[in-house]
Amino acid sequence: MAEAVAESNPKLNVGSLRIGLFTDTYAPQVNGVSISLQLISEGLQRAGHQVTIFAPRIPGYTDDKPGIVRLPSLKYLNDPPIYVAVLGTPRSTWSLTRKHFDVLHAHSPLTVGLLAYFTASTKNLPLIYTYHTSITDYTHYLKIIGGTGVIRHAARWFSTTSTNLGDQIVVPSPKFHRLLLEQKVTKPIHTIPNGIDLSQFKAAKNPGSFRNRLGIKPDAPILLSVGRVDPEKRLDFLIDAFAGLADRIPQAHLVFAGDGSARKKLEAHAANTKVNERIHFLGMVNRVELPDLLHDATIFLSASTTEVHPISVIEAIASGLPLAAVQDEAFEGMIVENENGHLTPLNVDVYSDTLVSMLSDPEKLKLYGRRSLELSEKFSIEGQVRTLENLYFEAILQNWRGSFRGSLASRISAKLKF
Repeated sequence: MAEAVAESNPKLNVGSLRIGLFTDTYAPQVNGVSISLQLISEGLQRAGHQVTIFAPRIPGYTDDKPGIVRLPSLKYLNDPPIYVAVLGTPRSTWSLTRKHFDVLHAHSPLTVGLLAYFTASTKNLPLIYTYHTSITDYTHYLKIIGGTGVIRHAARWFSTTSTNLGDQIVVPSPKFHRLLLEQKVTKPIHTIPNGIDLSQFKAAKNPGSFRNRLGIKPDAPILLSVGRVDPEKRLDFLIDAFAGLADRIPQAHLVFAGDGSARKKLEAHAANTKVNERIHFLGMVNRVELPDLLHDATIFLSASTTEVHPISVIEAIASGLPLAAVQDEAFEGMIVENENGHLTPLNVDVYSDTLVSMLSDPEKLKLYGRRSLELSEKFSIEGQVRTLENLYFEAILQNWRGSFRGSLASRISAKLKF
């Protein structure tokens, strides 16, 4: 327990925990879950906790930080390359379950998530489960059968069953809280928004660097999309919307940052428009450079309706960007209609007209940008880590109530103000 940890390592603060984070996706993969986990892990370590991350092994990649355990894996998909962990031999699994933890936190329902459940069951540890992705929205990745009603029904069953394996459930947004209630999840559900290091996005280190790279004039509007280039993101919608406004805003450019399975098809779609020379594909952008890109942009775009609580949008508002997005509950609290941007129906003409209206009113764009900065203050990594800490302590108390003795229980109770 945490008390034993403190006694065995006097450098740890009283109340420090040994936390196991389990995930099916992690660096070098770049997506919302991977980025969120890196931020959470760093935040928990700054708060004095010991964190071990369990993730599938990626061939050819070596971690440059300690505390990451790579599990044997097999390639599941080629494009994008996705690896799933193999639980390993009985010996390696038994060795894993003998490691000391105070709390386990699973961030995916597949093999690594199941390993978290088996470990928690074996050691009688509390298990937190974060529901990051609506499984039913991604069945199309199952070739041939992915779109069938049987598979979608099975995905819904698996979503509910795997989520209920956790003792406490975390969702990043009210949208998923409602979704899990609809799916008859019975475990306690806590809404804890994603957080980022807001300070990194307050200013650009190299302003104008991406405009120079792309040959875009300083006063030309840049409409920016950042994220995975996959079918569910509906980036073809953004290209069609841009084509619809290009004659009315002849200086505007559309920029995509990111990579994924739909990139080649998307580039071909852009090539068939009359404004192909004003549509740019940057590919993957180093996160160190991301604030520069965001500060070079004019409006941040999204056409996805499968988001949970997108970190890319938090980064955009932390950079002071106005936003234009297709209506989706995931943006609750991040995009406020007519305050820092607009939410439109999934209609190309309406979306195009909205962008034209925004670009035609520079003063309103400035007001929207300032409001974005204000809204971003709710989404700091420090706030997310503090809330997770309280949930971890609460889960430990619930799991071990009656077994704790002495000062640890009273210290935790005092921390939670029970």
